[in-house]
Amino acid sequence: MERNDSILGGALLLTAANLLLRLISIAFQVFLSVRIGAAGLGLMQLISTIGVFAMLAGTAGVRVTAMYLAAEEFGHRRLSGVRAAMRACLQYGILVSAVSGAALFFLSDFFAMEWLRDLRAGPSLRVMGLLLPFSCLCGIMTGYYTACSRIRQLVGIEIAERLVSVGLTVTLLYLWAGDDLARACCAITFGSSAGCIFDFTLLYLRYRRDMRQVPREHIPMRKRLLRLSVPLALNDALRAGLNTAEQLLIPIGLARYGGSTEEAMAGYGTIHGMVFPILMFPAAILYSVSDLLVPELSRCRAMGRGLRVRDLSGKCIRMTILFAAAVAGFFFVCAEELGQCVYHSADAGRYLRIFAPMVLMLYLDAIVDGMLKGLAEQLSCVRYNTLTSVLDVVFLYVLLPRHGVAGYVAVFAVTHAINLYLSIRRLLVVTEHRPRTADFALPLLSLGLALLLTLPFPAAGGQIMRLMCRGGWFLTVLLAAFVLLQALTQQDGSWLRRVLRRTLDNRGGAGYNEGSF
Repeated sequence: MERNDSILGGALLLTAANLLLRLISIAFQVFLSVRIGAAGLGLMQLISTIGVFAMLAGTAGVRVTAMYLAAEEFGHRRLSGVRAAMRACLQYGILVSAVSGAALFFLSDFFAMEWLRDLRAGPSLRVMGLLLPFSCLCGIMTGYYTACSRIRQLVGIEIAERLVSVGLTVTLLYLWAGDDLARACCAITFGSSAGCIFDFTLLYLRYRRDMRQVPREHIPMRKRLLRLSVPLALNDALRAGLNTAEQLLIPIGLARYGGSTEEAMAGYGTIHGMVFPILMFPAAILYSVSDLLVPELSRCRAMGRGLRVRDLSGKCIRMTILFAAAVAGFFFVCAEELGQCVYHSADAGRYLRIFAPMVLMLYLDAIVDGMLKGLAEQLSCVRYNTLTSVLDVVFLYVLLPRHGVAGYVAVFAVTHAINLYLSIRRLLVVTEHRPRTADFALPLLSLGLALLLTLPFPAAGGQIMRLMCRGGWFLTVLLAAFVLLQALTQQDGSWLRRVLRRTLDNRGGAGYNEGSF
């Protein structure tokens, strides 16, 4: 049976968990910035880039496929179909991830020398390759839990996994790694991978208990799985390959622009290891909603509920723009204070202010991407992501050696704007939703007025006091501007209050009753 919840109700629990997990991650990044320095963070970021490429190749699009197939079977009330879908996805995932992990393990020294140009990355890549299948299978299981809305269980296990991972990493850094950067990177990699083993084990055992009473039927799933996963796999592999090339070009291009390789790695580590975690921290709510939109829109599409699809699309776009405007403005006016309070780094604050306006594009793109995947528009995502990734690599190769960080910022802004435009245009065609110009113009106008009234605002005292005063003043003025200019309408406020009240009454995620198993 379905609960009478809004999708945002389920997102609230995921959001709280994601915020906690991101807080743990940021605190861990602060610890690592002290332990291994900005240059060490840069090397670790490059190692992670290779690891992400291998994991996406090993997952081969099956996480989203598992979520989509399970959600469709739930929409048709076929629990035996859910079991068949998960069995097919796990078998597919084991095969592909084992091949990907083996390739990473045996080619680790080649990647370290030829791609990263640092042999200290070799042991970390071998650890990643050895434990890669667990990371990939863990992604499949989270897709299942999201599809059937077992949000509370997923949240608890993921928080426990993150604590285990951080605790093991810190122990290895102190007791084994010492001042050796190669060992430190290996300890960080092993801690993260071991956390995935813990996560997968708990998720899989609970899944087996769920399916104990569900009959095992022979339901053809291979063609459906391949039809969904192959385009996603091609997209993931191509985009991950291009992203890897992009990430490797950044420190190389910065070094060619001027300065030593160590300085370039430190600048790269500051941007990707310090600034981006803060920049994307509030996006936890958007990634929660995006994950829930995939199964929700899949169910609506399977049941022919076009009006529900258009209503969700309109609400999500409008609320995301309002939220992104608030976050972008807050980071812009408080960048210096945040850089000093979190990392004690003036460079981190300066880069945060530069990238703050990009929040408007990044956050909206995250929610639009989730909606497109829920509407079976994977091929569209493949085309757009491939195009913008190719542009990224070409522009970075040309502009970075000539313009340094300014070139990187320009490339980042242009390619993300192109991707967002193409994605929104496709979403509006598929859903037949027609947004008002005011949905975009009024939040931006409110943001501009709030910035004009905040930037001259004097703030005295220490960094934390200045952060609270400037940030609080900006958010207060922005909310007033939203209301006065009707960017946030009375109907929106009533809807949000109704969602929160219903969520608190039901105490949990949207979707299917856990007792239905």
